[in-house]
Amino acid sequence: MTASVLDVTTALRRLAAACGETVLPGASEEELAGLVRRVADLGAVVPREHLALLRDQDGFEANGLRVFGTTRRRLAGGAELPALDEVALDLEGGELDDHLVLAQGSSAFWAVHRRTGACHELDVVPAQVLATHPGVPALLLAAVAAQS
Repeated sequence: MTASVLDVTTALRRLAAACGETVLPGASEEELAGLVRRVADLGAVVPREHLALLRDQDGFEANGLRVFGTTRRRLAGGAELPALDEVALDLEGGELDDHLVLAQGSSAFWAVHRRTGACHELDVVPAQVLATHPGVPALLLAAVAAQS
């Protein structure tokens, strides 16, 4: 069975409910277009499946899992969730420079390799590939499973 964006949105909503967190509203087409432009300026492409997820919920944080969205968001308790392009910019020149990090947990990053499009689960230190997933939905479902 192939994972879908609907599977991811459902899993994220379940995790948020289990943790008592609120699901962020979806991004507008203007916000998505702005993110696509900013990420392209960094030499990367936002996967279409991630854009579909952001249409449903523009970023996510619960139980240590962060899924990066179109803009920086202030969360309950004063925490901030950075935008996807901000994370990419922060990681430029480092070990993760060849990946676009879509999500982060306490012990792993879930990212797309910029040149090949491969979906990698990466160790936080050092940034070694722990697993390769068949697509963005499967990658993000692995992120949810790791935090559940």
